[in-house]
Amino acid sequence: MKTSLQIHFFIAIFIAIFFLPTSVFAAYYDNVKADAIYKKIDLADYVDQVSGEELLNEYKRLIASDDEIRQKLYVRLYCWNQPSTTDSELASAIKYAEQQLLIYSVPYPSAIHTDLLLCLGYYKQFSGQLDEALDDLSNAINNAYELEDPRLIADGRSIRGAMLSYQGNYSSALEDLITSQQLYENLNLTYWANDNLSELAASYRRFGDAETALKYQIKLEQAYLKANQQIEADNINNQIAFSLLELGRIDESTARFKQSLTFWKTQKDNIAIADAKTNIAGNLIKLDKIDEALVLLKEAEKEIPVSNDGPHSSLMLYLAQVYLAKNELDKALEYSQLASIDFNRGGNQRGENENIYLKSDIYQAKGDIENALKTLQKFIKMHMALDKQNMSDRNSEMQARFNTNKIQTENEWLIQRDKDKEQQLQILQRNESMQIIIIILVAIILIIVSMFAYKQVIRKQLFRRLALTDELTKLANRRDTYSQGHYFLKSSKLSGNPFSIISFDADHFKMVNDTLGHDMGDKVLVKLASISASMMRDTDVVGRVGGEEFLILLPNIDKTKAIEIANRLIETIADYDWTQIAPNLHQTVSAGVASYSNEEDLSPLLLKADKALYSAKAAGRNCVKAE
Repeated sequence: MKTSLQIHFFIAIFIAIFFLPTSVFAAYYDNVKADAIYKKIDLADYVDQVSGEELLNEYKRLIASDDEIRQKLYVRLYCWNQPSTTDSELASAIKYAEQQLLIYSVPYPSAIHTDLLLCLGYYKQFSGQLDEALDDLSNAINNAYELEDPRLIADGRSIRGAMLSYQGNYSSALEDLITSQQLYENLNLTYWANDNLSELAASYRRFGDAETALKYQIKLEQAYLKANQQIEADNINNQIAFSLLELGRIDESTARFKQSLTFWKTQKDNIAIADAKTNIAGNLIKLDKIDEALVLLKEAEKEIPVSNDGPHSSLMLYLAQVYLAKNELDKALEYSQLASIDFNRGGNQRGENENIYLKSDIYQAKGDIENALKTLQKFIKMHMALDKQNMSDRNSEMQARFNTNKIQTENEWLIQRDKDKEQQLQILQRNESMQIIIIILVAIILIIVSMFAYKQVIRKQLFRRLALTDELTKLANRRDTYSQGHYFLKSSKLSGNPFSIISFDADHFKMVNDTLGHDMGDKVLVKLASISASMMRDTDVVGRVGGEEFLILLPNIDKTKAIEIANRLIETIADYDWTQIAPNLHQTVSAGVASYSNEEDLSPLLLKADKALYSAKAAGRNCVKAE
């Protein structure tokens, strides 16, 4: 995040010094209060979610509409602060991230695009789109390395590591989480370092090293309590309770869960209260206090939504265990089936393995030996796979714990770059009398770099034009036209705005080539391109997609308007004095119109336009038909 912002900052200073009045520069970039609020939000330096939302609203009010840098920062913050408790809220958060990714798709990669991609992957994992979430997170992490942005790398690998740990992929999770831990600590991001360390400790607990997990967790709890971060302290208190449970210290674990229940009652958070009751009930089941556990679980069942995979899956599993103990086997099987849905949606193989073993016991109690045996075989197969994975993970854990040199080497240059830039900013702040000299020096360096960059940009633009432009007509070629068509269709699908296309080609063009020659035919095509391009808006796209075939893309144009445009085009071409090109030449075109109507891809829309074009040909040419 900081690398990209600093580059924009220095460029803005250079432009301001040489091209803008001093008063304009000061008004545009001097917003100390907004920057202080941004820092508080970025470091999670607020009491609760409500306070965070208030800070975000205040930040929005403080920044100017043309303050591009801070407006982009607001978009990023807003994405991460979406409500996401229910399925509908998750869907809304995912939609927002996808819309903003379309808006900020260029340049690529960029800090804002990468952060939005991380945000999208984060929400997708909680909506059950696990494969897509992993793809988004991995792509974002690759982009962060390309941008050389240590903060984005740390954020991405922390989120992905937590997701992989929950799913039971400990070797990959450890590599991600340890990398993030080192980056956060070197960046002095204490809050996020502690948050990541909590996930790292949970990973150790999940594959059996509860002792190590407990050491980390107790230190974290003390740090959170000292900083008066009550919600974070409660979260780690729950993690400690789970570690104590793994170590067989059930009474201590239960006391921790009851402590959490008391805290959330003061906060009046019904879902968190229900989650605490579920955890207490799980311990009561282990102590064979079935009736007490059932009372708590039925109270929790009224509050925990299905969209909360983790708490809801535990709730369903514990209810299945209780009803098995009470010999109410149909209910036990029903809740076990619901637990399977939750575990599979969240990718929790450990939980599902425990649930499969429970299901085998239920079938056995019902006297259904065949299903009991099948389920037990499934458990054994999954258990062996998990054991094999755990062995690999333990090897990875030992390597990660005692040989972190590789990860440290990979991160060292990123951290050093970030520290160097922080020191440069501190020097600027301490030495006001030297700021002008430093800015001028930076400007000179930027000029030199810009000269080189300008040549590179020109070269890239030339290559791009060659790759995307039809050599004869200078219109967009087939590849570029179809690419932009896909983009317009996707935008129309998201926004609900209309989108139409016009497919047209020259009538009897083969006769022109045969009688007048290909050179004259080329001149006809160039003139057709010139006429059609001159009649369209700047936002429209006119492309040559075949020999004498052309395609016009009309975003935000409905079918009726598209037909009017096509008719004007037909008439203009027919009325043109073609004798300027060749004596006795009279060229016409035929056109087909089609509009977007829930097509998933561009191809069906193109087929509709082609069908309409064929109809125009069959109707005698020099006319328009629509599908």
